[in-house]
Amino acid sequence: MAYEPKPNTGTLWPNDSKKSPNHPDVKGDIHLDRDLLNALMIKHPNGLVKISIAGWKKDINGKKVLSISGSEPYVKASQDDDLPY
Repeated sequence: MAYEPKPNTGTLWPNDSKKSPNHPDVKGDIHLDRDLLNALMIKHPNGLVKISIAGWKKDINGKKVLSISGSEPYVKASQDDDLPY
């Protein structure tokens, strides 16, 4: 069975082809779904888009990797949001 990435997740793998200090230590991909991208673009139509990422250290096939996920940034609700009127 072929690998099917989950939405808004990815993996950073050790860069086995690193040849200079300027090359990244890890590299990989994140698979963002259109719903997340659209929500972020609507909120930030004229600026930078911020995506919160989280990572978990894992061992996959004998390699130490970082499994990552992306989401909308957490925004603390203001006290006004809790008012019933």
